[in-house]
Amino acid sequence: MSESLSGRFLGGAGGRYVSFCALYLFIYYGFGAFSPLITQYYKSIHLTGTQIGMISAVAPVVSIVAQPMWGMICDRFQIRKAVLLGTLLASGLVGLLFTAVSTYAFVFLLYILLSFFQSAIIPVSDSLTLNYTKKHQLQFGDIRMWGAVGFALAAFVTGLFVERWGPSVLFISYCLALITALLFLMRLPGEVTESSRFTVSIFKGMKQLLRIPRFLLFLLASFCMFGAVNANNIWFSLYYQEIGGTVAGVGLAFLLFAGSEAPFMKLAGYFVRRWGIETTLLGAAIFSAIRWFWYSSAPSTTAVLLIFFIQGVSVGFYLATAAQFVRENTPASLQVTALAVFFSVGSGLGTMLCNLLAGWIKDEFSTLAIYLFFGVVTTLGILPLLVIRFGPWKRVEQDEGVSATQ
Repeated sequence: MSESLSGRFLGGAGGRYVSFCALYLFIYYGFGAFSPLITQYYKSIHLTGTQIGMISAVAPVVSIVAQPMWGMICDRFQIRKAVLLGTLLASGLVGLLFTAVSTYAFVFLLYILLSFFQSAIIPVSDSLTLNYTKKHQLQFGDIRMWGAVGFALAAFVTGLFVERWGPSVLFISYCLALITALLFLMRLPGEVTESSRFTVSIFKGMKQLLRIPRFLLFLLASFCMFGAVNANNIWFSLYYQEIGGTVAGVGLAFLLFAGSEAPFMKLAGYFVRRWGIETTLLGAAIFSAIRWFWYSSAPSTTAVLLIFFIQGVSVGFYLATAAQFVRENTPASLQVTALAVFFSVGSGLGTMLCNLLAGWIKDEFSTLAIYLFFGVVTTLGILPLLVIRFGPWKRVEQDEGVSATQ
């Protein structure tokens, strides 16, 4: 590429592409600094396990309510970029307020406020990026993977900072990362933010979806699977220290865990073609259950780090194939609704319940018992996957609608 062509690329379409990649890198850097290490802050202000569980359960509940509202605002006024700019700034500033509070009541209220703004960030950024990639015939995954890179790097780097300077540094890292993401968002022209509708009511078409046995079974499986996986992001920090690890070690563990997901996501396509999507999902869930039961036996921190790739096998495979399963097993006219319901049930309700019960289990028993609970929950999620794999119900034909499930 000549020098003039290279300059044009970086200043035009290439510059936008880089800005989108950086947007994801820093958004997820902020989340990676916050989520894996927030329990260190809770520990420093002496919250109980039940209190931590209650706070951690707030975000999914707020998201279920707030996401449709943000979507309606974006659709009604066609201001996706403005909404994302505002929520990135508000989220970063609210994050900083945590450094000034140390009581359960104030932390709980701040977390509600933070979750309200956070709930817009991922859906709106995904909407902008999907519009851009569709227009320019690019792969969404090639941009989205920078989020995984940012999350992994943040967990490691912030873990080192927290161990040296205390938990307040995680809020500073979170705020700076979102402000940096905002700066890259400002580089994107307005034309990539307008087009196609952003949201759909999750209740539209619910009657049809509830008549699809395979979809209902998968909702139950994902409720259990994602509930445990997402709750692990909150409780792993305390667990790792209980088995003898350090705060810096928590960051290293998340670096390895998150880093292992990308290659297994790439491999998931091969496994789906070779053994089918149902078998791939079933295998991922089985590995996940084995992981949690093994964690509950208090293995050494060295063993946990050495077998880091078990997250790639379980979470990487499941994440890479779950949305595909939903698309292939619901009518084309209801797939956006089906995906919204899937995320609300798995990442919303499942995470809420697992965090609530995990907090109570920690207070009544131990952190190790939390992972025994995760193993039991995930095992329950394997049962509907077995029915999907070996049961009588076949996949929905995209042009036939729900009648094909009967």
